[in-house]
Amino acid sequence: MAANLFDKILQERESRNEKRVAYIRFALGMMFILDVLAHFDILIVWPKPQGATFIISIFLFLYALSVLILVSRNYYLKYLKYFVIFFDYMYIVLSFMFDPTLIEIKPAIVWLAFTASVLFYLINLLRYSREGTIFAGILSILVYLGICIFFQIAPSSIVNVLTPLVLIIYIGYSITSSNKKMMVEANTKKMMERYLPPQLIDELYKPNVIHKAGGIKQEVTILFSDIRSFTSISESLNAEDVVIFLNKYLSEMTDIIFQNKGTIDKFIGDAVMTIFGAPIQQEDDALRAVISAVEMKKAVVHFNQNNNILDIPLEIGIGIHTGEVVAGNIGSEKRLDYTVIGDNVNLSSRIEGLTKYYGCSILISQYTYEKLPLKSIEDSFCFREIDNVMVKGKSESIRIFEVQNFDTEQERVELIKNKKAFEKGMALYRQKKYKEAFPYFKYLNDDGPSKVYMDRCRLYVKNPPGSAWNGTHVMDTK
Repeated sequence: MAANLFDKILQERESRNEKRVAYIRFALGMMFILDVLAHFDILIVWPKPQGATFIISIFLFLYALSVLILVSRNYYLKYLKYFVIFFDYMYIVLSFMFDPTLIEIKPAIVWLAFTASVLFYLINLLRYSREGTIFAGILSILVYLGICIFFQIAPSSIVNVLTPLVLIIYIGYSITSSNKKMMVEANTKKMMERYLPPQLIDELYKPNVIHKAGGIKQEVTILFSDIRSFTSISESLNAEDVVIFLNKYLSEMTDIIFQNKGTIDKFIGDAVMTIFGAPIQQEDDALRAVISAVEMKKAVVHFNQNNNILDIPLEIGIGIHTGEVVAGNIGSEKRLDYTVIGDNVNLSSRIEGLTKYYGCSILISQYTYEKLPLKSIEDSFCFREIDNVMVKGKSESIRIFEVQNFDTEQERVELIKNKKAFEKGMALYRQKKYKEAFPYFKYLNDDGPSKVYMDRCRLYVKNPPGSAWNGTHVMDTK
């Protein structure tokens, strides 16, 4: 697929360049108007154009017009450039062989032949084609030598001008080769951006980068996102629709992540693992991760509004955690994968899993929460502590927070009011006053975390936890 894409890019570039050359050739062809004016003494020039000059000028104009019409219709002919290059130089030959006005200025023939050859060679350089440049260069030398021999120019005069002509042709070829190489590198980088995040590609292009296995310890913020009940969704669709739906969804999520300078570590089916802080670490890594999560949540709302494939609204869960990992190239000598590994990666995934249990869309760890400039983002987000939880496989608990966003002042006031009610219920819950805490959670009956605490209060009223209980909830599932 990459090869086909690259061929298509080159074809489009070659087509644009051919149009550019055609317009310049047409502009030169329009000079026949000057020959017409001079031929009828409307414009005085020396030497005066003869009938043959007039006919040759008309020929160039019609030829230039024909090529311009052809390329303007976006017809891509692979060998068109060789055809027009040949006829460009044939025009020079016809002009020198049959234009009687040139005989009157024979002493300047060498320089006229040189100028004509160089002019058409420079025009052909606009194609940025190495093959076209070589072909035009060979024709330039042959046409120059042919004209000089036809007019019986002294060998010494021919050699004196031939040397700079060859030098110009060499310089032109070098420029074309360099431009072609830069174009290939630019298009290669463009294709790589389909597979790798831009900031990682920029790192790979830096000088002295070592492309071998290894990593360094650094603090990053990791975002895990996952589609709820994706198995059920995929079972309700045929294979083609699953691919269409998933590609559309992942494309929108990727755009959001890249806009916020995140590095997509991998797609795991419908799940996306994103890193903020590697390979480039910044002070606002945690904030950009939270902003990405909120924008992803909003994008899902728009996705559902425009969805014509799914029978049920799409829902996602997002977990974010900040911690130290090993970041770098992991793999073998032949196949490397830039990624992060470590215990904190697993914890990020566990936090994402908690979103389904608590009925939240976005959960972040206390370590991410502590990295946020809370005072500067209070006008955009609302944070509330959800629980102190010990995820499966961990021996230490972690506080988790829900991220809620609002678009209007009324929504902000409502969120703050509900947050205060939830916090009062949480305070009573942690004091083991379950009956007193229950009404506050019931007040927020449609709230996911409140439903969880209502169930716990009912359970603990009948079966109170032991005296060693400190409010930490131990998860026995992922």
